[in-house]
Amino acid sequence: MKVLIVDDEDIICEWLQFCISQNPVCQLAGVAHNGREALEVFRASQPDLVLTDIKMPVMDGLELLHAIRATGSAAKVVVLTAFAEFDMARQALREGADEYLLKTEMQNDALQQLLGRMSRQYNLQGGAGLVGSAQAHAIIRKVLRRQGELSEEDLAELRRCGVRWRDNGLFALAVWKQDLMGAGLTFPQEGPAHHVAGFDYTDRIYVVVGNLPRALSENEKARQLTQYAQQTQRMNDCMVGISATTDQMRQIPSLARQAAFSLAQGFYTGKKRLYEPQKPLPALQEQVRGWKAQVSALRLGLYQQRPAQRCESLQAFLDETARDRMPAVELVTKFCTELFEQFYLEAKEAGIALPPQEEARERLAQSISMPETTALVMDFARQCALAVQPEKPRSKAVNLAVEYIRRHFAETISLEQVAAEVYLNPEYFSRVFKEEMGVTFVNFLTELRLKHSVRLLESTALRVQDVAQQVGYPNVSYFSTTFKKRYGMSPYEYRRRN
Repeated sequence: MKVLIVDDEDIICEWLQFCISQNPVCQLAGVAHNGREALEVFRASQPDLVLTDIKMPVMDGLELLHAIRATGSAAKVVVLTAFAEFDMARQALREGADEYLLKTEMQNDALQQLLGRMSRQYNLQGGAGLVGSAQAHAIIRKVLRRQGELSEEDLAELRRCGVRWRDNGLFALAVWKQDLMGAGLTFPQEGPAHHVAGFDYTDRIYVVVGNLPRALSENEKARQLTQYAQQTQRMNDCMVGISATTDQMRQIPSLARQAAFSLAQGFYTGKKRLYEPQKPLPALQEQVRGWKAQVSALRLGLYQQRPAQRCESLQAFLDETARDRMPAVELVTKFCTELFEQFYLEAKEAGIALPPQEEARERLAQSISMPETTALVMDFARQCALAVQPEKPRSKAVNLAVEYIRRHFAETISLEQVAAEVYLNPEYFSRVFKEEMGVTFVNFLTELRLKHSVRLLESTALRVQDVAQQVGYPNVSYFSTTFKKRYGMSPYEYRRRN
């Protein structure tokens, strides 16, 4: 893939040249310092990708973009912009740019990922005619990630974006985007598939959709698809998940989901090979719903348990998830990331000194392996458990009371109820609890509920009224008032800020 660099600052041009030299699928087509100079180089070298600044002398980036598009070239154009010029970047997207990159985020890793995305689209473009536009890519992704069948309006929108699928022998393949960084995705030149087009399905998964030849029996379609996918897998040395085939374009979202679920098997096995559907799609979707229900129950239990117990419960749940091969990988990794952040927040609140976690966070964000994901989360959970500061000695009755409160704080409980549980007179229990805990029963219960509500606000998409109910406040107004008194802002404002 030939790349043209356009920027009026020498130091940026030199740095971009260095990054491109590190990418094995890219070669430098030229360097220009304004739009007019770039247009001359563009016509002479016919690059596949143009990285251009927006604000430049003589001819700016928007004018260069218009000139490139006027030539009819399908070259990718990525605009480089400062944050203050972000409105110009959005204008560039509306007028045909493929993507933008903020100069404040222009580290080598970010640039290599961008080059990888452009390379994948470049490789697909020759066989697919996929419109090289960020807007078109976003529309295709939005449409094909729908839960149900596509409508006529959806199909018309896909046609406007340049896709050429037809109602015959449709299939989907899924691969890990991490496996494609830098090298793009290569397909068999003599393969049976055509009209192949791809899009970013999730943060980790890239999906391609295409057609098989007409007039094939169902068995022959399955055989040719398996053969094509196996060749793709060997050529790219990566895991590949495949779907079944269908003759109805309306069902493409189901194909994409099935291919992603098939690829999920590799998340648990770690083997680079072809993965085919093991269960019907409805059964897999039911498995996902069941797993979500388990997570909801587990969250509450984890918050109520002591660190050592929590490690045991979490390890058992993650082992069960791996054993059952829960197919929605993004949900698993999101859950593990939220736990990681929860443990970090708890450690910080407790004043626990832990080693830096940036590297572990980054590995967790990019992981395409369940063993690695589990190891990262459990290692951090154990660090937090071992680092917990010893508590002051407490009487058996108060210890039992604290355990009871931790287990039932989301319910309607009172001092009298807890006192009865530990066989003490309410007045005596109230005095002993404050002496040993350093806080009244009501304040202890309130603080426990509010801390739990903060974690839910930060790490889930639950509505505020649902958060209130999950921490023991059936009245959302009272919850909001209590929260604001403790944190100086309403739970709605807290979520927006965090």
